[in-house]
This record gives sequence, C-alpha cells and structure tokens, in this order.
Amino acid sequence: MNLGMQANIGQTQEQTLSPALLQSVKMLQKTSQELETAIKEEVEVNPLLEVDDGDLDELDVPVDKDPEELDPRGEESETEFPEDIEDMARGSLDDTAEVDSSYLDGDSSDVNWDSYLGDGTSYDDAPYNDLNSGAKDPDEDWDRPIKDVGKSLQEQLEDQLRLWNGTRELQDQLKECGITDEHFRKLVRYLINSINDDGFLCDVNRDSVSEAMVVQSDDKYIDEIERVLRGELSLEDASLPVREAVHVLQSFKPSGIGARDQRECFLIQAYAIPNFPSLAIRILEEEYENLLQLRYAKIAKALNVPTDDVKTAIASLSRLRPHPGFQLSHSYSHIINADLKVVEKKGNYEVICFKTKMQKSLRINQTYKAILTDPSASKQDKEYVKAQLAKATDLIKAVDNRFSTIELVMRAIVKRQRGFFENGPAFLKPMILQDVADDVHLAVSTVQRATDQKYVETPYGIYELKQFFTSGIKQGSAPDAEEVGSAQIIDAIKTLIDEEDKSSPLSDQDISDELLKQGIKVARRTVAKYREKELKILPKNQRKR
Repeated sequence: MNLGMQANIGQTQEQTLSPALLQSVKMLQKTSQELETAIKEEVEVNPLLEVDDGDLDELDVPVDKDPEELDPRGEESETEFPEDIEDMARGSLDDTAEVDSSYLDGDSSDVNWDSYLGDGTSYDDAPYNDLNSGAKDPDEDWDRPIKDVGKSLQEQLEDQLRLWNGTRELQDQLKECGITDEHFRKLVRYLINSINDDGFLCDVNRDSVSEAMVVQSDDKYIDEIERVLRGELSLEDASLPVREAVHVLQSFKPSGIGARDQRECFLIQAYAIPNFPSLAIRILEEEYENLLQLRYAKIAKALNVPTDDVKTAIASLSRLRPHPGFQLSHSYSHIINADLKVVEKKGNYEVICFKTKMQKSLRINQTYKAILTDPSASKQDKEYVKAQLAKATDLIKAVDNRFSTIELVMRAIVKRQRGFFENGPAFLKPMILQDVADDVHLAVSTVQRATDQKYVETPYGIYELKQFFTSGIKQGSAPDAEEVGSAQIIDAIKTLIDEEDKSSPLSDQDISDELLKQGIKVARRTVAKYREKELKILPKNQRKR
C-alpha cells in the first residue's frame, strides 16, 4: 500500500465570500447598538476613517425636507419627531432604496393548573418584584452604579455564596463528616451550576435522563447530588453535606431559588414571608394536587375548614413567584432602539430610517488619502494607506447598504400589511419571508438578517420586523381559499374569553363555534393551541368562578 504524498487533479464547486460581502453581512445582522459600537471601534483603529465634526450641528433636523412640508410663506412647518433621534433619512413607499442586491445576496451559512404554574406570569406582562423583602428604602431611588449588569444567574448566586458564612454548628457537623469549608462550597457551587433559567435545581418537566447523560465524578457527594437531581434519591435520605448544600442554596435571594419543583418553590417563599396565611401553607403541604385542579370543596373537606376560607387562602398564593430565577436573570430590561418609523401622511404611509450623527457623518480622511498621490511618500506608506482605505470604503458602503436594505424591506412589509397600520395588530395578514424577498428581489437570508432584532415604531407601539411575519389558516380546501391570519384569530379568541360569563365559561369547542359565526373557520384543537401557547389562558374548568 502506497501511503506517500500524491498530487491529484479534480473539480469542486464552492462559494467564497469576499471581504466586502462579509463586511456587509456582518453590518446587516447587527443591532443598532452593535452597529454604533462597531463604527466607533473601527474609527479608533483606522486612520482613514473619521467623523465630520463640523457637520454635526447641522444634522439635528431631518434631511431632505419635502416641499410639501413648507407652508405658503415658505417656512418649514412643524414636524414631530422623537427628540432622541439625532438624524433621519426618509423615503416614500413609491421610492426605490439604493441597495446593491448583488452585493448583499451571498448565501450564508391539554393544559392543567400544574403547567400554568410552571409557565407563571409572562415576564413581558409584569416584572417580578421581591415580595419577601421589606419596604423600599427611599435611598434606593438615587441613581447609583449597577454592578450586576451583564452577570448571569449563576454568577450572581456565586456572589452570594462568597458572602455566606455558615454557623459554628454547621461547621462542626461538616468537620465530623470530613468536609472542609472549601469542599462544601464546591458542592454548593455545583448546585448553582445545575440551576436552570427559572431558578429550579432540575427541570420539573424532565421525565428521564439517558445513561449517556449521567455525570460520573470522583467526588461521592457530587454523585449523590446527581442522584438527587435525577430523582433516584430523596433529599431526606441524602447525606448531611448534600442536604445542607441544598439548604444553603435555598437560603439565597430571591426566595424560592434552588427548589426542585414548583411546590417546594412556593413553600420556600411562603415560609420566608412573615405572617403568611397558615391555611395556605397547609394547602401547599397537604392538598397540592387538589390545588392544581382548584377543587375548593375537596380541600375544605379534607382540612375541615369553610370553603370561603380556602378560596381566600388560595388567593394569597398570588403573592408567590412561579419563576424566582427571572428576578436575577431578567433584572434589567433590554434597551430597544427603533431603526425605523412608519408615519401616516395624506393617506399614505412613509418609512423613516433613523441614523445617528456618527453614522451619517462617517467619511474618508482626505489628509491620509492624499498620501497615495504624494510622490515623496514611501511605497510602504502607500501600501498601508491603500489597505486602510479599502477597509474604510467597505465599512461605509456596508453601513449604507444596511440602512437601504432595512428600509427597502420595511416598505415591502408596509405594502403587504397595510391593514395593520390602518386598523391595528388584529389585522396582520399571513406573510412569510419569501413573500418579501420576492418583492424586493433579495435572498431570503438577506431579508431574515434585515428583520432580526430590527425594530420599527408604529402607531401601535414598537415592533420587531419579524413580528409582521405570521402564519394563517385557510378557510377552505380550495387552492384559492381565503386565508385568515393567526393574529386575527388570537385576538378574536381573547375577545370571546374576556366577554364570556365567568360562571359558565366557554369551552374550546364553544369558542370554535362562535368564531364560525363570525366567518372564521378554526378547529377546536387549533383554538386550544392558541389559547394555551399564545394567550396563556386556562381551560374552561379552571376559569370557572
């Protein structure tokens, strides 16, 4: 057998992206904040790039004023724009954005109460305040530096572990077991790294773990922790170091962190709240299964208390957080800057593209560029300037193409979703990326990058561009049958449930029948899917009052 080196001739097909195309793709997929940061960094390292400071004061008003905006006296009429937007470029729906499509189009790489408690309140609906803490300190209102911004849930828990000091009694017990303080903290740290985003030690929906996923460790206590997490060993039967490590984690803030299931999470919080109703704690301890089904009468009979007391106690459980981890992992809101704005003007909708002063005034430094034609300049200097000039030109072109592409895509969206801008979110029509890609003659991957994490300000709030792409349900089997958008169906379902008789709520089939009367044909299972997944609304038997 010949194992030596050989030279062979063959044909292969592959696509290589040019540096300019790579730059354009990177700029297009960046958010507005990431774009601003990238430009600042490039300006600092590339002497051929500069920001025209002399023009900054002239960029405080929208560019390219339309003649229609001038009143009969020849003065500019007042136009309301956001104060925080430093510069804007606008285009009407009849215009065509100047975008190099060939430059961009490279190819790139049934619900029960238990599940409701698992879902909890949507983080987008309301923040999770620490209900176990005392009254707010007025001193907290002043604007002090936030040190935990950007830290993960695990990092913030490890900060609490570093500040934790065990009692003398616990230290003596651990010493009798041959466990040092460093070893014990290692066990707690292992538990911290086993917490999911909800703040639970294990996923309450996990049914089993394959043998390949079982962690093997030289530390017998780590193996014991794994058995507890997999449900093979109860915490009560575990060794003292493991039990205490779990208890230490569960003592951290926010209360309820480190629980193994939803019931334990609620109990940890209830125990920590002073004067929390004892009946509510008894219900969690003894009648949790009946609580999931809201069986007030059964709970009252089992605990030998009036039904009204049971209802009052269950109502107090609303003070507890289903997902304690959200308070740390979502402590600070993500700042969204709109890239575009859609405004109504004389019956038409105009797309405004927001640009900062730096993005608008980015230009080539002519002083360095002159070196290329300077006879006295060395060859090495000219080669350096030429390389930096190419980078600067690619960056400016990529930034311009980014805004042009986003604006072009937004115009196509407005044309297809005019009902949304005229009547509201319930009138979103079914639309996919391919529809817009065909309209603007760009690749689907380019449209996807132009809509991901790009935001537009509309009369109904700020929307991410990809939210305009929705599915639909055909109202018949014919190929040309009308298709109703999912947003309209969801809005209709929500309206029916909001207006229902709470003493006799509508079932999913009832909702399907009511929608049919409105001319919307939706199957019962589809109603159930939208009610559970999109609206997070309980089924009929759990909505009854």
